[in-house]
Amino acid sequence: MRVERRSGPRVTPKETLLVDYPAYRASVRDINLSGAFIEDLRPIPPGHVIRLRIQLSENESITANVMVRRVEEGRGMGVEFLAMNDADRNRLRKIVGGETVFEV
Repeated sequence: MRVERRSGPRVTPKETLLVDYPAYRASVRDINLSGAFIEDLRPIPPGHVIRLRIQLSENESITANVMVRRVEEGRGMGVEFLAMNDADRNRLRKIVGGETVFEV
């Protein structure tokens, strides 16, 4: 039996959100305030910390340090957000429906 450890429900983005990280380009399947599932046929092994950028629009993105927590072979990887600046955290809150905590 699998235990749910997410801190909040995941939402499916209304539009495709692209993700850039070293030598890869993928898309977000679902996302919440603590992490996301990145669809990629070549997932990075669990435990690796990477810096990724989620492209929200042509002029807006979120950059975060993440840790790969789990891999679904041939489908992608679940990542946990470790660090991002306040402005990016606020942009993430807008996507997942959370309240803005920091004024930027």
